[in-house]
Amino acid sequence: MKNALQKSAILALGAAMLLGISLTACAADDPASLKGKAAPGITLKTIDGKDVSLAGMKGKVVLVDFWATWCPPCKESLPHVQKVSADKALADKGLVVWATDDRETKDVVSAFLKQNSYTFTVLMDDKGAALQAYLVSGIPTTIVVGRDGTVKDAFVGYGGDDTAKAIDAAIDKALAEPAPK
Repeated sequence: MKNALQKSAILALGAAMLLGISLTACAADDPASLKGKAAPGITLKTIDGKDVSLAGMKGKVVLVDFWATWCPPCKESLPHVQKVSADKALADKGLVVWATDDRETKDVVSAFLKQNSYTFTVLMDDKGAALQAYLVSGIPTTIVVGRDGTVKDAFVGYGGDDTAKAIDAAIDKALAEPAPK
């Protein structure tokens, strides 16, 4: 009996160690692992067909929100994205908001925006390149890029007011940092 318990304990410990290793490996592939690092450069077209590039945003704080029209948590988070995007005081401080759509057609996205009276800037990630660059595996995912071009914070999912407050705090903190010289 004692040997069986020892073997079970050793197997359990081994399994826990393997699980710990795999959880660490997964964490490295999470958007939060980008915090403090240079934001991956993205160049996409807006829904209106204009080219935009993160490289051209140095000195600005950029909120990049990854979403889709079919995603229920995204539908919950988008009113907050709209509120932040429409806040003139935040824009005057240097905030830019990009709602980056997850591989949907322009017609589907346009109809959704019109139906919900959303006016934020939408980037079309037709091939999922930006989602891949930001390690997005679930939406919504919201990234705050600082004036210096580094990822300041990342939020996966949306938990209502608590998440909105955390995003607002990350935006305020990033806007409070001086622009690079």
